[in-house]
Amino acid sequence: MARIAILLRDRCHPKECQWECQAYCPPVRMGQECIVEGTDGRPVISETLCIGCGICVHKCPFDAIKILNTPEADEREIVHRYGYNGFRLYRLPLPPPKGITGILGPNGTGKSTALRVLAGVERPNLGKYDHPPGWDEVLERYRGTSLHAHFEKIARGELRTAFKPQYVDKLVDEGGTVEEFLTRTGVEPKTALRSVDLEPKADRPLTELSGGELQLLAVARTIGTDADLYLVDEPSSYLDIIHRLQVARLLRTLGERKSVVVVEHDLALLDYLADQAHLVYGEEAAFGVISHPIAMRSAINTYLNGYLKDENVRFRTEPVRFVAHPPKLPTRTNVLVAFDALEKRFDRFHLSVGAGELAKGETVGIVGPNATGKTTFVRMLAGVEAPTVGTPPKGVTVSYKPQYLKATNTASLRERLELLRGDPTFDAGVFERELVPGLHLDTLLDVALPDLSGGELQRAAVALALARPAMLYLLDEPSAYLDADERIAMAKLIRRQVERQAVSALIVDHDVYFLDLACDALMAFRKEGRSGGVGAGPFAMRAGMNLLLKEVQVTFRRDAETLRPRINREGSVLDREQRERGEYYYEAAA
Repeated sequence: MARIAILLRDRCHPKECQWECQAYCPPVRMGQECIVEGTDGRPVISETLCIGCGICVHKCPFDAIKILNTPEADEREIVHRYGYNGFRLYRLPLPPPKGITGILGPNGTGKSTALRVLAGVERPNLGKYDHPPGWDEVLERYRGTSLHAHFEKIARGELRTAFKPQYVDKLVDEGGTVEEFLTRTGVEPKTALRSVDLEPKADRPLTELSGGELQLLAVARTIGTDADLYLVDEPSSYLDIIHRLQVARLLRTLGERKSVVVVEHDLALLDYLADQAHLVYGEEAAFGVISHPIAMRSAINTYLNGYLKDENVRFRTEPVRFVAHPPKLPTRTNVLVAFDALEKRFDRFHLSVGAGELAKGETVGIVGPNATGKTTFVRMLAGVEAPTVGTPPKGVTVSYKPQYLKATNTASLRERLELLRGDPTFDAGVFERELVPGLHLDTLLDVALPDLSGGELQRAAVALALARPAMLYLLDEPSAYLDADERIAMAKLIRRQVERQAVSALIVDHDVYFLDLACDALMAFRKEGRSGGVGAGPFAMRAGMNLLLKEVQVTFRRDAETLRPRINREGSVLDREQRERGEYYYEAAA
């Protein structure tokens, strides 16, 4: 085990503290220079002199220090290191000559760094951050390995790469129309747009595209580029299940002749998409270790079980468990919220939702393609959008987490908490006791909200929504930007909170694993004509999933080892049998 000290520089504020890390450090008290002031005024922690007591970690008022023991990763396997007390990445995934390789792991453990190194955007410094090596030294380090030829092509400028970025909302900064954007990047617009059904949007300004349309545009540009290696970072964000499968099929077709590396947190999609995967384990913002390639089915099961046998590493305290049969129907005699049939008419869209009831302790998922009115329905229940026909339920207190989040002030989460403390519409006790540890917000309390990443802001928004006492919780796409572990934790927490408080919740989401863990029932939305949407339910999980997946034309089976849902290959024996029986997801309850 190698001890490493990490200083999170964005959280360290040496002018606002008493240097408690230095004052309480035992080696410093014995006269050793274990913690000294660096050239930028922040502390520098000696990993050689550090005894691993962890006192500085607990004394730091900003949670800016991590003292960790890394697994038995050979220091010669360091690929890149960001400064002395900075993040370090061990090993790299190996792109195959053709086929699709997945990368699966928590946020902040180096997946995007690995993609940048493979793309040649960032030259690996092999841990020598103070004197970065040239390509000759990098090639010498990897001589005799499979990565040597890859880096040799990069050094010679011979490797052509196409990169799909994680945050597609930044594409709007490039300006112009959809067609102009593709033309500037050397991609033939008509063919690329046809592949993702965006031809009608060709003359639309980028600023008018939705998040899902920007994602499809980014995918179209990537696969439309002639390259040797395709690097795709989170292609499912903003997309409904129909478009996720469409993108997966496009990438699978590309993988039949090209090398593709995909980072993805939707486990069902990654399982369907990739041939093999590298798991990434470590500590957020501290270090990441990339495993050797594992066959796809075994990779997902290993990830859910949390034990990497070949490396003798446990990265999860207990395995994630699924059930083969749908949950039992909640009793409808225990109704908490009843809503009438609602309609909303816009100039170019008409939504119609049938009446329904929600029971105490029941979490209901809202599923269906994009642009069918799911968010509009939730906004009507929240009182944000007035229905054209019908009335939202009266006397029902609501807590609403919208789909798109934006920090409107520079306060930190702790400052926001202090302002809300004593507010009868906010339960500070539940927030501190259950939601902060449950959603791993401890280290984010003193970070200004605008400085939080997309996933961090999502967790903070869900926690603030669940801390408001209400009869009905409305959460619009709470799994967006979260990694697979964070999605699992959030799904379990939402369900636990709803059951414990005997309230109801409606969740709009597209991640099948998330819905499987969080929900008791489903509402299903579908398109009607060219400009209409229809919503119905709640249905039992089995009936709701069958309605959705029949429209999507995909079937799921259960993995024999973990009982997790897996997408069947089109035309396989199981796929044909399940379609004939009308069982697209759950088995019938015994």
